[in-house]
Amino acid sequence: MNKILLAWTIIFILLGGGILFYGMSFNPSAWFNGEVTFTEPNDEPIPWGLLVIGYIFFGIIGTGVSTYNSLYELFNKNHKDKNPFNKFSLRNEWLALAVLIPGWIMVFASTYKPAEAMYIYLSFRDTSRIAWNGVLYLLVGIGIIAEILLLIGEKIKKQNKRDPISRFLGWLSSELKIEIPGMLRIVLGIDALIIGYAIVAEVVLDANLGSVFGYLSTWVDEFGPFMSILTVILSFYGGIAMIALVSTIYGKLKSNKPIEVKGEVKVQDPSSNGVNIYKILGRDGILSTIAIGFLMLWWMWLTATNQETAPWANILLYGVYSIPFWVGIVIVGIVIPIILYGIAYAKSSAKALIASAVFSLIGMFSIVTLADILPQSITWYYTISPISPANSNWVYELRSIFNHGPLWNLLPFHIPFYDEVWFVGSVLLLLGVYTLGVLLLPLEEEEEPKHVWIFK
Repeated sequence: MNKILLAWTIIFILLGGGILFYGMSFNPSAWFNGEVTFTEPNDEPIPWGLLVIGYIFFGIIGTGVSTYNSLYELFNKNHKDKNPFNKFSLRNEWLALAVLIPGWIMVFASTYKPAEAMYIYLSFRDTSRIAWNGVLYLLVGIGIIAEILLLIGEKIKKQNKRDPISRFLGWLSSELKIEIPGMLRIVLGIDALIIGYAIVAEVVLDANLGSVFGYLSTWVDEFGPFMSILTVILSFYGGIAMIALVSTIYGKLKSNKPIEVKGEVKVQDPSSNGVNIYKILGRDGILSTIAIGFLMLWWMWLTATNQETAPWANILLYGVYSIPFWVGIVIVGIVIPIILYGIAYAKSSAKALIASAVFSLIGMFSIVTLADILPQSITWYYTISPISPANSNWVYELRSIFNHGPLWNLLPFHIPFYDEVWFVGSVLLLLGVYTLGVLLLPLEEEEEPKHVWIFK
């Protein structure tokens, strides 16, 4: 066992868990009584702070890693040699689960009081966004764990073990035949059903996370569908970046030196499956970044051309959030990644791929942050406005310019200290959980489950 990796795992799990414990409170006995909060509540005018940004950020990346990996796995199910991620699909799925864990933590932490959170889920308020987020995170987690067991089951199947659990895990990668003689014959791949379920659950979660922002009462209804589309595409954007970052660094650490093949450098990681993985990730990274660029342009067009949302476009393009938009999203999140992904594709450059992934993740954090705070950043002065339709149900109407009063007020945004504590602790815990899987599970192609059916 790698002693450095073991030390890394222990330190980061204890450090991350300790920081999270500190962020909870100093009175654990009162947690379940609802007398204290998990974190200091954000009582600023914009209430949704870093915890909400965090569970959207980690949730979208986690689902994106799994969905992107699963699609390659599903469409190359009968031709695994054509799947560029075939030899490290299991590692990708574990990465997706590890990234999803901070999202899980922040979903429950953002309810602040454990007793209240328990009531929300035990009674299940079907109108509660946080309740649906928690349930969907659970369903996605079940799908990812099922895929992990499926991929481990494929290894067990080759060992021809006959005990009940080994046979069950092997069955996950088999076919189910339903036949009525002379009438009907259906052959279903159990593995395809599991992968398909995981993909559907992940897309639904991403769309629901987008609708949380798209259907805020301070936002107009036209943005509901758009925000769901944005978060689904963001999952691919972030998922590709995370796989490019982790897999490239991991492959470099495993390999001793690169292999030269006709002037191209290929990864000397057995997980490369004989395919230049840099080109695959570079190409898909370019496509996902272009898609995000188009959506940002569409977002600006929708906002700037709607009289009810034009103020948001003004503060985003020229106002207080112009620097995060132009620098954090346009330059860091779109322009630079397209250039670097292009270099990674053309020259098979590991450094360019790693750098593009880092810039993409920074850009994604900027997009999620602005998508969170922008709809909440303006408060309207309610009155009867001559430009509003009769009997308008839109609560925040424009104040009549004939009253010579301000149309709207810009609300401040502040991140509490304890939210920062939670975010840092969650990231450290993520790193420890990922390496824990590397230590315990047979994530590599040459590794086999030897202990308790699933451990190497």
